[in-house]
Amino acid sequence: MVKAWHEEEKRKKQPSYQKEIAPQFEYNRFIRDFFNNPKHNGKSRDEAIAAWKHLKLQPGSNQYRS
Repeated sequence: MVKAWHEEEKRKKQPSYQKEIAPQFEYNRFIRDFFNNPKHNGKSRDEAIAAWKHLKLQPGSNQYRS
């Protein structure tokens, strides 16, 4: 068990590591995915929030779509 914990801690320190966000936190998932998209480099938080608000008005899923 201790060995597995150490391996997980080592994995968390890798640059590509992303903590899982639970499905009920749609807003947090959307914002993370928005900024992970290379076409949004240089975009502000306000622009990400505006995109979220626009998506919320649309029927269907609130999951980020590029």
